[in-house]
Amino acid sequence: MCVPIPTNDSEWDVKTNRWRSIVSQKHAAQAAGLGTIGRHSLLITPEFGSMVWLGTVLCSEELEADELKEPICNNCNLCVEVCPVNALENPVMNQQVCWDYAFGEDNETQTWRIACHKCRDICPYNLGSENSFIK
Repeated sequence: MCVPIPTNDSEWDVKTNRWRSIVSQKHAAQAAGLGTIGRHSLLITPEFGSMVWLGTVLCSEELEADELKEPICNNCNLCVEVCPVNALENPVMNQQVCWDYAFGEDNETQTWRIACHKCRDICPYNLGSENSFIK
């Protein structure tokens, strides 16, 4: 049996003042050996860097995980320095400040949009440390 977990289905956790989903897809991906979570709070994979969009399917079948990856992020803090709203200045990202600035409805085009991804753009690993898909 398998159940898909929506990517953008979160609830506000008043205890932690953070958005939470039923499953942390970044942490599940890290535990499965797909990559590691960087200083900018994004998953970084060796092949694609932070240029990944996660989805999750929970299943009752036991699957074998890949080996855990060594940390990919070198804590260079370029993402901290480039953030226009200082959402990364503390060890725990200020999710709400980032969300309010970077995501939302574009009233002119009547579409949902991502308006900022400076932390992803400046990351030395944004295309992956191996860039295997470019070769």
